[in-house]
Amino acid sequence: MTSRIGAALLGLCVAASLCGASLTGASPAHAEDVIRLGLPAADNAFYALFGAAEQLGYYKDANLKVEITVYRGGAAAQEAMNAGAADVIGYFGAGAALAISKGAKSAMVAALSERPAGWYILADSKSGITSMKDLDGKKVGISSKGGVTDMFALWAADRAGVSITTVPIGSGALVPATKAGQVSAIPCFPSLSLRLIASGEMRPLVDLGKDMVPTYPDVIVASEAAMTTQAAQLRAFLAASFKALDRMQHDQTFGLSYLKIYTSETNDKINQQVYEQIIRTQPANGEIKPEGIQNSVRIAGKAWGMDDLPKIDPMTVYTTKFLPGSKS
Repeated sequence: MTSRIGAALLGLCVAASLCGASLTGASPAHAEDVIRLGLPAADNAFYALFGAAEQLGYYKDANLKVEITVYRGGAAAQEAMNAGAADVIGYFGAGAALAISKGAKSAMVAALSERPAGWYILADSKSGITSMKDLDGKKVGISSKGGVTDMFALWAADRAGVSITTVPIGSGALVPATKAGQVSAIPCFPSLSLRLIASGEMRPLVDLGKDMVPTYPDVIVASEAAMTTQAAQLRAFLAASFKALDRMQHDQTFGLSYLKIYTSETNDKINQQVYEQIIRTQPANGEIKPEGIQNSVRIAGKAWGMDDLPKIDPMTVYTTKFLPGSKS
């Protein structure tokens, strides 16, 4: 089951907008100007640029209508794109590379994050779990099997020398399941992670942003159809999105104010942390580097026990020709 979100991209709260409303920001729009964007989570701060582009009118200026659907994790978004229900999706490097190697007609076209800044492995503060060692033999909640949360959880467990069972419960259920004791810990994305730590509700066990090498946990993946029949619209979509990111990065007043709307964060201190750790660290032009993809498939291959995954040639799973300023 998917949920349409549009209110967030019109300047309203993302978390409160999962109510089935379609995005109607650009008017009038022709059918060929529609871009269907699938996201694996609703309020990941790395996706704030899409809402900012809508609020600033950049999509409208490009004669684009962007329709967003939130899925239960990246794997579900990938499945939707495979089925023709999405033109572009948010995913992670290793997941996209694996799907492409298995025949998915798509390619990574831009990076939204190089490192997992703001990502943590968290446990309920009321539990007795204080380190990854305490998770040996326990259940860890993840969004979906084969997704970025699965990779992060298994990587952290392997690094700590413990054995865990990852349980797919969907991104929206991660925190409730932890508080209910159904799982012992979760990998958590920004800005939610910072909010939970600051409030004292959750205890950080691993700071993935500091401990992991560049792995491209957030990338934009485009379908083959989008790259061929909608090439001009795809370029316009990326140009408008990264124009919005540039505005957020260089206009702190706007960046902070929009970020607060997007994440529904009422604590100015946390909002500032999210801005500094997430928005300011995002690749300004969406550039993807092959070494980051190589790191991602290497780590995922080990975590999932897939010996062939690290053998994927990074150059076969991404393209830079749709990025702003590209001459391709």
